[in-house]
Amino acid sequence: MALETCIAFLLADSYDVEDFLFFKKNATRKRRKVRMKLKTEPSDDLQREDDKRDVFNTVLQSLTISDFKSHFQLTPSQTEQLVRLLAPCKWTAIRQEGWTVWHAALASLWALSTQESYHSVANRFHITESLICDQLDEFCTLVTSNLANEIHWPHGEEAEMSVVGFLSTVGLPDTLCVVGTCFIPIEKPTDVPDPEVYRDAEGSYSVKLMAFCNHKGRFTYVSAEHPRNWHNSRVLSATEVGKALRENPVALLHGKHIIGNSTFPLSEHFLTPFPDYATLGQKKVCYNQKVQSSLAVAQGSIHTLRSCFQRLRCLQKHSICQTSLAVKTCCILYNMFLEMYIVPVDCIGDDVTQKPFHELRYGHSGSLGGISKRQDIAASLGRTTKKRKYMYN
Repeated sequence: MALETCIAFLLADSYDVEDFLFFKKNATRKRRKVRMKLKTEPSDDLQREDDKRDVFNTVLQSLTISDFKSHFQLTPSQTEQLVRLLAPCKWTAIRQEGWTVWHAALASLWALSTQESYHSVANRFHITESLICDQLDEFCTLVTSNLANEIHWPHGEEAEMSVVGFLSTVGLPDTLCVVGTCFIPIEKPTDVPDPEVYRDAEGSYSVKLMAFCNHKGRFTYVSAEHPRNWHNSRVLSATEVGKALRENPVALLHGKHIIGNSTFPLSEHFLTPFPDYATLGQKKVCYNQKVQSSLAVAQGSIHTLRSCFQRLRCLQKHSICQTSLAVKTCCILYNMFLEMYIVPVDCIGDDVTQKPFHELRYGHSGSLGGISKRQDIAASLGRTTKKRKYMYN
């Protein structure tokens, strides 16, 4: 009954009176059926746990999947799977009588999906604001610990599928991943030696999210702990992917490459667009257009991530560590979201304006291997175009 009340209370603000009465009537009717069934079955501890799940499922069945997803981002089955995984964990923040892992998961998903203040979320669940904050931090810690594999670098068959995907949709060969960035606003951090490093030109504090995606927009690696003011090339260098590119790129990419914008250094393992000085030939223009199309995959996923989990627009964290955990949690949940839905990719540009890497004081035009590889790919695109024209003549 407490679970039904919890969900009904949450949804009451989002439905008009007629819709809510219809929801309540359906839930009541289905609950009666469950209760009738419960009267004829044994009531030991295991059965009571099953009964609670039945009651919860009864409430969920009264909602359409789209309605449930609009409030919690995941489907009912995915939410139940998440709760089952997190239930055995030790939840120190769950200390209020009658508060369960179901409540904790739903409240955390709700908090991450909206821009409501923590005080408002606490009022919805009739608990204290401090408990909501503590519980959300713990939820993020448990999700990133127990579902870390939801974000993983593609290898083997999965890597080949990503290469084939980029080739078929964008037209660039041997592309394993693309990278995009955005910034996440936070409060003045208290867990770093120099918090002013995270202060941007506008006087606000924020971190940079750098996300790598496969051809479907699924996150394969994310980093959200470095200052927004840092140049993208510097952030890349500080990440695990950047270190792997320096130390053992073959083991990381197996002959494939990553696509990024002009703020990253060009190499045979990391391709960027040709600098546009209004003198590019047709082949190079074609190459740059395909690069932009591939980058739209990453930026589209980041855009959808922030639209689904709006808490990232007002995270209100004073800790870089907790900020990173919250961002990774949202990325994990987004990957779970992609398992059920295909998100259309729009051509969304990077919202961070920075100088191209080759224009920096310490920048360069790229490694010889990168320059040669980029030219070869552009030339092959031109030959393909000419060959197709010849075939149709």
